[in-house]
Amino acid sequence: MSRIAQPLANSRLGGWALVESPQRQLADGGQQWSLIIVAAAALVAMAAVVFDIRISPGRDTAIVLPSAATISSTDAASVTQRTVAPPSSEPTDAVVAARDSGVSTTVDSAAPSGRESVSPADTPTTVAPPAAATGSNAAESTVAAALASEEAAPATAEPEIAASAAADDPASRIRKYLGLHAGAQLPVSFSYEVQPGDTATSIAERFGLEEATVLFNNWDIYNPHLLTPGQVLQLPPVNGLVYTVQPGDTLDVLMDRYLADRDATLSYPANEITSPQQIFVGQRLLLVHGSASVATPVTSTASHSQATATWTEPDFVLYLRYDKISDYFGTARANSVGYHTGVDYVAPVGELVGAAAAGVVSVATWDPSYGNWVEIDHGGGYRSRYAHLDIINVREGQWIEAGNYVGTVGNTGNSSGAHLHFEIIVNGEAVNPLAWLN
Repeated sequence: MSRIAQPLANSRLGGWALVESPQRQLADGGQQWSLIIVAAAALVAMAAVVFDIRISPGRDTAIVLPSAATISSTDAASVTQRTVAPPSSEPTDAVVAARDSGVSTTVDSAAPSGRESVSPADTPTTVAPPAAATGSNAAESTVAAALASEEAAPATAEPEIAASAAADDPASRIRKYLGLHAGAQLPVSFSYEVQPGDTATSIAERFGLEEATVLFNNWDIYNPHLLTPGQVLQLPPVNGLVYTVQPGDTLDVLMDRYLADRDATLSYPANEITSPQQIFVGQRLLLVHGSASVATPVTSTASHSQATATWTEPDFVLYLRYDKISDYFGTARANSVGYHTGVDYVAPVGELVGAAAAGVVSVATWDPSYGNWVEIDHGGGYRSRYAHLDIINVREGQWIEAGNYVGTVGNTGNSSGAHLHFEIIVNGEAVNPLAWLN
């Protein structure tokens, strides 16, 4: 304590007395006033907090954000992370933090109940990346980014669904089977190896085709419901008939003969037709929507003239001078159907064979089993086959009349001696030729 000696002038005893220093008196008085001011300031601050809360009775809903969203607020010395709390009856730390950082919270009438939209107060709508934000800017950018991410999510669903649907269309499935990249040009036809359990119907559905298209392009199918695993089929990518151009053919004749779509055939990329007048012998074409079940043949190769005919059920006659039979229909065989599908007529090599009825030559080729063989489509689901020939005298797509020369007897393919294997097929099923021949 600071004290000074002061003479006692009016004291009867005289001498000196100790009194308080004037500076110390002033200092002690200042400390008292400081305490009063500090206490008053504290009361004002508390009143301000209470007052602020009481004038905001509507803020009873917390900000609801995705579960991973957080709001950053700045303290006097450091930045703390506060996870957004669920809605409650009193303001949460998230609301206070957002309010203190300058983020306004207004109820969005279009949003679900219990949710508020958040936007920075008096700031542009562009939000900086959260990694670069600090303090109040961090709160603004985090909230805005979370809401933007949530609202953008549904927009990505539709493109994903569309992409998934596009990847499952028939053309995409064919490209995937062939190992082609997306958008690659599809060929005129492709090979498919039959798997266990396959039928003509299931194969057609797999590649978006009609069952008739599978049958038209694979004449060796006896029964569409009984295929042999490992059997190789030729399939077009779209419905139609794969055809090899023969001498004398014109595009218009093929369109009329097989009832194909002319414009679609011309525009099919793999056909590579530069002009309707410039198809060439040996060119393989996909006659789009063409049918091999010919009901009204319109051309005759004998005269190359246009003609029309009304289809009637074939009247089969075997044009062969020999009638000795070495094997009948239905005998057990180790083939794909388990039985003999035709009748074998013994005859010498070189003996002439004529067509059993009028029609269009649908097959004229060689096969390891049939050897040289010919098939004629008579329309209405009727076909006839001539196998193990020595010479083939017709070409695919050619119209021939009953009795016209198709080839000669031979011993080709899986054959133990010279003979003609003759078949009649009705609606895809091999039938006993002896029941149909006149």
